[in-house]
Amino acid sequence: MHSLPSHSRAHRRRGKVVLAALVAVLGLGLTCGLWLPWIGEFLVIADPVQPASAVVPLAGSATRSVYAAHLFQQDYAGAYVATNMPLHAPGIRQSYGDLVRQEAIWQGVPEEAIVVIPDTVETTYEEAVVVKALAEDRQWHTLLVVTDPFHTRRASIIFHDVFEGTGVAIIVTPVTDHWYQPHSWWRDRDSLRETWTEYLKLALYRLGYR
Repeated sequence: MHSLPSHSRAHRRRGKVVLAALVAVLGLGLTCGLWLPWIGEFLVIADPVQPASAVVPLAGSATRSVYAAHLFQQDYAGAYVATNMPLHAPGIRQSYGDLVRQEAIWQGVPEEAIVVIPDTVETTYEEAVVVKALAEDRQWHTLLVVTDPFHTRRASIIFHDVFEGTGVAIIVTPVTDHWYQPHSWWRDRDSLRETWTEYLKLALYRLGYR
C-alpha cells in the first residue's frame, strides 16, 4: 500500500482546518443571539439604590447630572457633588462643574446642598481620587455614584480600588431610561462605539493606565 504524498496530506489537513473554521463561524452566527447580549450586559453594574451621604454624577453627560438630581429629590442623598472636567466649548465661560451645579438647581436641588470640586480631572480614576479626598474631609460614609450604563462596571472597579480601606461604601447605579441598550448594543453605531471603547478602557486600566 502506498501512502499519500506529503503535499496531498498537507492539502487535506488545510481542508479540514478550513472546514472547522467555517463550522465555527456558522455556529457563532447561529448563536449570536445568546452571546452578543452578554457582551453588553457584562458592562452594566446596577447596585441596589439606598440612602447615601452624597450622590456623585460622574462627569461626561447631562443625563448623569439630571438623574443624580432625581435621586437627590427622592431623598437618597444628603449632598450633591459636581466634579470638573476640561470643557472646550467656544463662548462658554463657566466651568463644567458650574454648569452641573446650574443643571442641578434647575432640577430642584437646593444650592446649599451642592458641592463643586474645583480640581479638573480627565479620567474616571482622577475623578475617584478627588471625590475620595472630599468624602474623607466631610466624613461621608456612603456614596451613590451615577453614570451611563456602559460605564458602570469600569466606574465600579475604579472607585472600589481608590476607596479600598477607607470604610466608605460605594454604590454604583446607571442612569435609567437610557439610550444604551446592552441586549442590542450592536444594532446602532453609538452603542457599538461605546461598547468597544469601554472594553478597551477596561483593558488599559488593568494594564496600569490611570
